[in-house]
Amino acid sequence: MLRFLGHRLSSALLTLAIAAVAVFLVARMIPGDPVMIMLGEATGGDPAAVARMRNELGLDRSLFVQFGNWAMRLLQGDFGVSIRSGQPVLDDLLLRIPRSLELIAGGLLVAVLLGLPLGIVSARNRGRLSGAISSIVSVIGFSAPVFVSGVILVVVFGVWLQVLPSSGYVPFADDPLLHLSCLVLPSLAIGLNFMGVVARVTRASLIDTMDNDYVALARAKGLSRGRAMIRHALPNAMVPVIAIVGIRAGNLLGGTVIVEALFDWPGLSSLLVSASFSRDYPVIQGSLIAIFAIFILISLLIDLAQSFFDPRVRAAA
Repeated sequence: MLRFLGHRLSSALLTLAIAAVAVFLVARMIPGDPVMIMLGEATGGDPAAVARMRNELGLDRSLFVQFGNWAMRLLQGDFGVSIRSGQPVLDDLLLRIPRSLELIAGGLLVAVLLGLPLGIVSARNRGRLSGAISSIVSVIGFSAPVFVSGVILVVVFGVWLQVLPSSGYVPFADDPLLHLSCLVLPSLAIGLNFMGVVARVTRASLIDTMDNDYVALARAKGLSRGRAMIRHALPNAMVPVIAIVGIRAGNLLGGTVIVEALFDWPGLSSLLVSASFSRDYPVIQGSLIAIFAIFILISLLIDLAQSFFDPRVRAAA
Protein backbone atom coordinates (compact mmCIF):
# COMPACT_ATOMS: atom_id res chain seq x y z
CA MET A 1 0.00 0.00 0.00
CA LEU A 2 2.87 2.41 0.82
CA ARG A 3 4.44 1.71 -2.57
CA PHE A 4 1.12 2.43 -4.26
CA LEU A 5 0.71 5.67 -2.30
CA GLY A 6 4.30 6.77 -3.03
CA HIS A 7 3.86 6.10 -6.75
CA ARG A 8 0.65 8.14 -6.85
CA LEU A 9 2.17 11.03 -4.84
CA SER A 10 5.22 11.30 -7.10
CA SER A 11 2.95 11.30 -10.17
CA ALA A 12 0.79 13.99 -8.58
CA LEU A 13 3.76 16.28 -7.86
CA LEU A 14 5.10 15.87 -11.41
CA THR A 15 1.65 16.64 -12.84
CA LEU A 16 1.37 19.74 -10.66
CA ALA A 17 4.78 21.00 -11.82
CA ILE A 18 3.79 20.58 -15.49
CA ALA A 19 0.45 22.24 -14.75
CA ALA A 20 2.23 25.26 -13.24
CA VAL A 21 4.18 25.82 -16.48
CA ALA A 22 1.03 25.39 -18.58
CA VAL A 23 -0.97 27.75 -16.35
CA PHE A 24 1.66 30.50 -16.62
CA LEU A 25 1.87 30.21 -20.41
CA VAL A 26 -1.91 30.02 -20.91
CA ALA A 27 -2.42 33.18 -18.83
CA ARG A 28 0.08 35.04 -21.02
CA MET A 29 -1.64 33.80 -24.20
CA ILE A 30 -4.94 35.52 -23.36
CA PRO A 31 -5.35 38.42 -25.83
CA GLY A 32 -5.13 41.91 -24.31
CA ASP A 33 -2.76 43.89 -22.12
CA PRO A 34 -3.60 44.23 -18.40
CA VAL A 35 -1.66 47.52 -18.24
CA MET A 36 -3.75 49.11 -20.99
CA ILE A 37 -6.94 47.83 -19.35
CA MET A 38 -5.93 49.31 -15.99
CA LEU A 39 -4.85 52.67 -17.37
CA GLY A 40 -7.83 53.05 -19.68
CA GLU A 41 -8.02 54.81 -23.01
CA ALA A 42 -6.99 58.24 -21.69
CA THR A 43 -3.82 57.41 -19.74
CA GLY A 44 -3.07 54.30 -21.81
CA GLY A 45 -1.88 56.54 -24.63
CA ASP A 46 0.99 57.89 -22.50
CA PRO A 47 4.08 55.67 -23.15
CA ALA A 48 5.75 56.83 -19.91
CA ALA A 49 2.73 55.85 -17.83
CA VAL A 50 2.52 52.51 -19.59
CA ALA A 51 6.23 51.80 -19.03
CA ARG A 52 6.01 52.83 -15.37
CA MET A 53 2.99 50.59 -14.72
CA ARG A 54 4.57 47.69 -16.59
CA ASN A 55 7.70 48.04 -14.45
CA GLU A 56 5.68 48.16 -11.22
CA LEU A 57 3.87 44.95 -12.16
CA GLY A 58 7.05 43.23 -13.29
CA LEU A 59 5.68 42.70 -16.79
CA ASP A 60 8.70 44.33 -18.45
CA ARG A 61 10.88 41.34 -17.55
CA SER A 62 11.34 38.25 -19.70
CA LEU A 63 8.80 35.44 -19.43
CA PHE A 64 11.48 33.18 -17.97
CA VAL A 65 12.22 35.65 -15.15
CA GLN A 66 8.52 36.26 -14.54
CA PHE A 67 7.86 32.53 -14.30
CA GLY A 68 10.85 32.01 -11.98
CA ASN A 69 9.69 34.76 -9.62
CA TRP A 70 6.12 33.47 -9.62
CA ALA A 71 7.18 29.84 -9.07
CA MET A 72 9.49 30.76 -6.17
CA ARG A 73 6.74 32.75 -4.46
CA LEU A 74 4.28 29.92 -5.11
CA LEU A 75 6.55 27.42 -3.37
CA GLN A 76 6.42 29.70 -0.32
CA GLY A 77 2.62 29.87 -0.41
CA ASP A 78 2.53 33.36 -1.92
CA PHE A 79 0.08 33.54 -4.82
CA GLY A 80 0.85 37.18 -5.53
CA VAL A 81 -1.32 40.28 -5.50
CA SER A 82 -4.28 40.97 -7.76
CA ILE A 83 -3.47 43.55 -10.46
CA ARG A 84 -7.05 44.81 -10.39
CA SER A 85 -7.86 45.00 -6.66
CA GLY A 86 -4.41 45.04 -5.07
CA GLN A 87 -5.53 42.35 -2.63
CA PRO A 88 -3.60 39.10 -2.00
CA VAL A 89 -4.79 36.39 -4.39
CA LEU A 90 -4.63 33.80 -1.62
CA ASP A 91 -7.32 35.67 0.35
CA ASP A 92 -9.70 35.49 -2.61
CA LEU A 93 -8.94 31.81 -3.15
CA LEU A 94 -9.48 30.92 0.49
CA LEU A 95 -12.82 32.71 0.31
CA ARG A 96 -14.03 31.28 -3.00
CA ILE A 97 -12.73 27.69 -3.02
CA PRO A 98 -14.85 26.48 -0.05
CA ARG A 99 -17.94 27.95 -1.71
CA SER A 100 -17.25 26.09 -4.96
CA LEU A 101 -16.41 22.86 -3.13
CA GLU A 102 -19.64 23.18 -1.18
CA LEU A 103 -21.60 23.63 -4.41
CA ILE A 104 -19.87 20.69 -6.07
CA ALA A 105 -20.34 18.45 -3.03
CA GLY A 106 -24.04 19.26 -2.99
CA GLY A 107 -24.39 18.52 -6.71
CA LEU A 108 -22.47 15.24 -6.50
CA LEU A 109 -24.49 14.18 -3.44
CA VAL A 110 -27.72 14.71 -5.39
CA ALA A 111 -26.29 12.87 -8.42
CA VAL A 112 -25.14 9.85 -6.40
CA LEU A 113 -28.25 9.60 -4.21
CA LEU A 114 -30.52 9.64 -7.28
CA GLY A 115 -28.26 8.08 -9.91
CA LEU A 116 -27.18 4.94 -8.03
CA PRO A 117 -30.72 3.68 -7.26
CA LEU A 118 -31.79 4.49 -10.81
CA GLY A 119 -28.87 2.53 -12.24
CA ILE A 120 -29.48 -0.45 -9.94
CA VAL A 121 -33.21 -0.55 -10.77
CA SER A 122 -32.47 -0.23 -14.47
CA ALA A 123 -29.90 -3.05 -14.40
CA ARG A 124 -32.01 -5.36 -12.24
CA ASN A 125 -35.20 -4.89 -14.25
CA ARG A 126 -33.94 -5.05 -17.81
CA GLY A 127 -36.81 -5.64 -20.22
CA ARG A 128 -39.42 -4.55 -17.67
CA LEU A 129 -41.42 -1.35 -17.39
CA SER A 130 -39.61 -0.15 -14.25
CA GLY A 131 -36.25 -0.64 -15.96
CA ALA A 132 -37.39 1.28 -19.02
CA ILE A 133 -38.72 4.16 -16.88
CA SER A 134 -35.39 4.33 -14.99
CA SER A 135 -33.48 4.49 -18.27
CA ILE A 136 -35.77 7.23 -19.63
CA VAL A 137 -35.32 9.32 -16.47
CA SER A 138 -31.54 8.89 -16.75
CA VAL A 139 -31.50 10.01 -20.38
CA ILE A 140 -33.64 13.06 -19.57
CA GLY A 141 -31.26 13.91 -16.72
CA PHE A 142 -28.07 14.11 -18.75
CA SER A 143 -29.79 15.45 -21.87
CA ALA A 144 -31.10 18.60 -20.19
CA PRO A 145 -28.46 21.39 -20.11
CA VAL A 146 -27.70 22.84 -16.69
CA PHE A 147 -29.06 26.27 -17.59
CA VAL A 148 -32.38 24.72 -18.69
CA SER A 149 -32.86 22.63 -15.54
CA GLY A 150 -31.64 25.59 -13.48
CA VAL A 151 -34.20 27.98 -14.95
CA ILE A 152 -36.98 25.41 -14.46
CA LEU A 153 -35.98 24.95 -10.81
CA VAL A 154 -35.94 28.71 -10.25
CA VAL A 155 -39.38 29.17 -11.83
CA VAL A 156 -40.99 26.23 -9.99
CA PHE A 157 -39.45 26.48 -6.51
CA GLY A 158 -38.41 30.12 -6.39
CA VAL A 159 -41.22 31.89 -8.25
CA TRP A 160 -44.32 29.69 -8.30
CA LEU A 161 -44.06 27.79 -5.00
CA GLN A 162 -41.75 30.33 -3.28
CA VAL A 163 -40.35 27.68 -0.95
CA LEU A 164 -36.65 28.26 -1.77
CA PRO A 165 -34.54 31.35 -2.60
CA SER A 166 -34.20 31.69 -6.37
CA SER A 167 -30.64 33.07 -6.04
CA GLY A 168 -28.16 34.64 -3.64
CA TYR A 169 -25.53 33.64 -1.11
CA VAL A 170 -25.49 34.03 2.66
CA PRO A 171 -22.47 32.93 4.76
CA PHE A 172 -23.18 29.90 6.94
CA ALA A 173 -22.03 31.76 10.05
CA ASP A 174 -24.60 34.53 9.47
CA ASP A 175 -27.67 32.35 8.90
CA PRO A 176 -27.15 28.55 8.59
CA LEU A 177 -30.72 27.79 7.53
CA LEU A 178 -30.81 30.46 4.82
CA HIS A 179 -27.35 29.40 3.65
CA LEU A 180 -28.50 25.80 3.15
CA SER A 181 -31.71 27.03 1.50
CA CYS A 182 -29.66 29.01 -1.03
CA LEU A 183 -27.55 25.91 -1.70
CA VAL A 184 -30.46 23.60 -2.59
CA LEU A 185 -31.39 24.83 -6.07
CA PRO A 186 -27.86 25.16 -7.52
CA SER A 187 -26.99 21.73 -6.10
CA LEU A 188 -30.10 20.26 -7.74
CA ALA A 189 -29.24 21.93 -11.05
CA ILE A 190 -25.77 20.34 -11.03
CA GLY A 191 -26.91 17.03 -9.56
CA LEU A 192 -29.87 16.40 -11.88
CA ASN A 193 -27.65 16.91 -14.90
CA PHE A 194 -25.01 14.46 -13.63
CA MET A 195 -27.54 11.99 -12.16
CA GLY A 196 -28.16 10.46 -15.59
CA VAL A 197 -24.45 9.81 -16.13
CA VAL A 198 -24.11 8.08 -12.75
CA ALA A 199 -27.20 5.97 -13.47
CA ARG A 200 -26.01 4.92 -16.94
CA VAL A 201 -22.49 4.02 -15.75
CA THR A 202 -23.90 2.10 -12.77
CA ARG A 203 -26.30 0.19 -15.03
CA ALA A 204 -23.66 -0.74 -17.60
CA SER A 205 -21.11 -1.73 -14.96
CA LEU A 206 -23.63 -3.81 -12.99
CA ILE A 207 -24.83 -5.66 -16.09
CA ASP A 208 -21.22 -6.45 -17.02
CA THR A 209 -20.32 -7.58 -13.49
CA MET A 210 -23.39 -9.80 -13.17
CA ASP A 211 -22.02 -12.00 -15.97
CA ASN A 212 -18.94 -12.96 -13.92
CA ASP A 213 -18.47 -16.49 -12.60
CA TYR A 214 -18.34 -15.49 -8.92
CA VAL A 215 -21.82 -13.97 -9.18
CA ALA A 216 -23.12 -17.14 -10.87
CA LEU A 217 -21.53 -19.16 -8.05
CA ALA A 218 -23.31 -17.01 -5.47
CA ARG A 219 -26.60 -17.58 -7.30
CA ALA A 220 -25.90 -21.35 -7.37
CA LYS A 221 -25.47 -21.29 -3.58
CA GLY A 222 -29.01 -20.03 -3.24
CA LEU A 223 -28.73 -16.25 -3.21
CA SER A 224 -31.49 -14.42 -4.99
CA ARG A 225 -30.61 -12.25 -8.00
CA GLY A 226 -31.15 -9.09 -5.99
CA ARG A 227 -28.94 -10.19 -3.07
CA ALA A 228 -26.20 -11.46 -5.39
CA MET A 229 -26.26 -8.12 -7.16
CA ILE A 230 -26.06 -6.05 -3.98
CA ARG A 231 -23.56 -8.22 -2.05
CA HIS A 232 -21.20 -9.36 -4.80
CA ALA A 233 -21.70 -7.40 -8.02
CA LEU A 234 -22.30 -3.87 -6.73
CA PRO A 235 -18.95 -3.38 -4.88
CA ASN A 236 -16.97 -4.29 -8.01
CA ALA A 237 -19.31 -2.30 -10.23
CA MET A 238 -18.57 0.80 -8.15
CA VAL A 239 -15.01 1.18 -9.52
CA PRO A 240 -15.98 2.96 -12.79
CA VAL A 241 -18.70 4.91 -10.96
CA ILE A 242 -16.15 6.29 -8.50
CA ALA A 243 -13.85 7.20 -11.39
CA ILE A 244 -16.53 9.13 -13.27
CA VAL A 245 -17.64 10.95 -10.10
CA GLY A 246 -14.04 11.99 -9.41
CA ILE A 247 -13.48 13.25 -12.94
CA ARG A 248 -16.74 15.17 -12.83
CA ALA A 249 -15.84 16.76 -9.49
CA GLY A 250 -12.57 18.02 -10.93
CA ASN A 251 -14.25 19.39 -14.04
CA LEU A 252 -16.86 21.22 -11.98
CA LEU A 253 -14.19 23.18 -10.06
CA GLY A 254 -13.79 25.64 -12.89
CA GLY A 255 -16.88 24.71 -14.85
CA THR A 256 -19.76 25.97 -12.77
CA VAL A 257 -19.79 29.42 -14.37
CA ILE A 258 -23.37 29.12 -15.61
CA VAL A 259 -24.69 27.81 -12.30
CA GLU A 260 -22.85 30.45 -10.28
CA ALA A 261 -24.12 33.20 -12.60
CA LEU A 262 -27.68 31.87 -12.65
CA PHE A 263 -27.93 31.53 -8.87
CA ASP A 264 -25.62 34.45 -8.01
CA TRP A 265 -23.24 32.11 -6.15
CA PRO A 266 -19.79 33.77 -5.67
CA GLY A 267 -17.52 30.79 -6.28
CA LEU A 268 -14.17 30.09 -7.93
CA SER A 269 -15.51 29.93 -11.48
CA SER A 270 -16.94 33.45 -11.40
CA LEU A 271 -13.64 34.74 -9.94
CA LEU A 272 -11.69 33.09 -12.77
CA VAL A 273 -13.99 34.50 -15.46
CA SER A 274 -13.89 38.07 -14.09
CA ALA A 275 -10.08 37.86 -13.78
CA SER A 276 -9.83 36.69 -17.39
CA PHE A 277 -11.82 39.68 -18.61
CA SER A 278 -9.49 42.09 -16.79
CA ARG A 279 -6.32 40.09 -17.68
CA ASP A 280 -5.50 39.83 -13.99
CA TYR A 281 -2.59 37.39 -14.38
CA PRO A 282 -1.95 36.65 -10.68
CA VAL A 283 -5.63 35.80 -10.07
CA ILE A 284 -5.87 33.72 -13.26
CA GLN A 285 -2.71 31.80 -12.40
CA GLY A 286 -3.68 31.38 -8.74
CA SER A 287 -7.19 30.17 -9.63
CA LEU A 288 -5.98 27.71 -12.25
CA ILE A 289 -3.19 26.27 -10.13
CA ALA A 290 -5.65 25.87 -7.25
CA ILE A 291 -8.05 24.04 -9.59
CA PHE A 292 -5.24 21.78 -10.78
CA ALA A 293 -4.08 21.09 -7.21
CA ILE A 294 -7.59 20.21 -6.02
CA PHE A 295 -8.23 18.10 -9.13
CA ILE A 296 -5.00 16.17 -8.53
CA LEU A 297 -5.92 15.70 -4.87
CA ILE A 298 -9.36 14.39 -5.87
CA SER A 299 -7.75 12.04 -8.40
CA LEU A 300 -5.43 10.75 -5.68
CA LEU A 301 -8.38 10.10 -3.36
CA ILE A 302 -10.24 8.38 -6.21
CA ASP A 303 -7.25 6.11 -6.83
CA LEU A 304 -7.17 5.20 -3.15
CA ALA A 305 -10.92 4.52 -3.16
CA GLN A 306 -10.62 2.36 -6.28
CA SER A 307 -7.75 0.39 -4.76
CA PHE A 308 -9.94 -0.21 -1.72
CA PHE A 309 -12.77 -1.68 -3.82
CA ASP A 310 -10.52 -3.46 -6.34
CA PRO A 311 -7.07 -4.75 -5.19
CA ARG A 312 -6.08 -5.21 -8.86
CA VAL A 313 -5.79 -1.41 -9.14
CA ARG A 314 -3.28 -1.42 -6.26
CA ALA A 315 -1.36 -4.33 -7.75
CA ALA A 316 -1.15 -2.64 -11.15
CA ALA A 317 0.71 0.30 -9.61
